[in-house]
Amino acid sequence: MAYEIQADYASGSALYAIIRSPSGQVWHPFGRVFEEWGASGHGINDYDIPLTDRNGSRHVGSFDSSIPGGCYCIQVFRQTGEAPADTDTIVCSREILWTGTGELTAVKMLANRAVQSKFTCEIDFYDNDGETVLLTLIPDENEITLSRTQQ
Repeated sequence: MAYEIQADYASGSALYAIIRSPSGQVWHPFGRVFEEWGASGHGINDYDIPLTDRNGSRHVGSFDSSIPGGCYCIQVFRQTGEAPADTDTIVCSREILWTGTGELTAVKMLANRAVQSKFTCEIDFYDNDGETVLLTLIPDENEITLSRTQQ
């Protein structure tokens, strides 16, 4: 997947993103781990994910496929100096439900391919590519609810 991080902001601006876990830890892209801000002497330059200006006030970046499935916060900042700084201003933020291979959205659940196994009755919901399973619903005849397993 690509360009899961998107921000609308004036073209010509330098933007970058920070990804945070539900507990507030920050993603360290080089170390491929969530950590407390400043761990091991890391600073903003260790956490920033540069966004590409696609013109027309659209900036994009890719969510790291090393991040395990879960709900995360993406914060986007406007870089005012030569490099990212703790004093940069946040321009937007949003949550993302990440499956480990792509973002799970209602549109993907409703519009994309879903396949139910005749033998297990499990329902696999697929991403836009038609091959990547985003979510599996597992019916249980002893229960009145369904369990879901992120892929």
